[in-house]
Formats: sequence, C-alpha cells, structure tokens
Amino acid sequence: MSGLKSAWELSLEKSEQLVPELKGKKKLNEQAKKEINKIRKEYQAKIADKDVTVQDRLNKLSQRTPPEEMGSVAEELMRQFGDDKKALEEQMEGEIEAVRQRSG
Repeated sequence: MSGLKSAWELSLEKSEQLVPELKGKKKLNEQAKKEINKIRKEYQAKIADKDVTVQDRLNKLSQRTPPEEMGSVAEELMRQFGDDKKALEEQMEGEIEAVRQRSG
C-alpha cells in the first residue's frame, strides 16, 4: 500500500509539471507581504490620480478644443493614459519582483 499516492500528492505533482517555476518559489514572510501590499496601494493611487486627471481634461475638452478636433484629442488623451497606466503597472511589478527576490 505504500506505493499508492494520495490525491493531494498526485495533484501536487501535476501542478509542478504544469507550472514548474512554482516549485522553486518560497512563501513570502509577513514583512514582504506587507511591503508588496504597500507597493500595490501606492501604484493604484498613482493610476487613479492619472485617471481623474484624464477624466477632468476630457470633461473640459469642449471648452478648449474646436468641435472637429475633439474626437482625435480625446483619443490621444485616452491613448496616453493607457500608456502611462501600462508603464506604472510595469514599474509596480518590477518593485514587487524585487521584494520577492529579497525575501526568497
């Protein structure tokens, strides 16, 4: 009977086969978890601030932009916001990965 594996052991082996990089990862300590949470909150606030700024500029667009240019200007503002958001998310992930490397 010692040759039989439990469902848990079989599941663990299967998960290691599907995602081998998880096998070497260590669990984060509480300090690292807190630091990662803080980083996420900071970047969420930065993204929210940019979003509010863009929404404000979009709302005031009709006051400063000729009607025939409003569509293209609005598209450019949204494209720029998307680029800024993506850059901030990449910075956030880089900082989080640095914390994981230090704690692991």
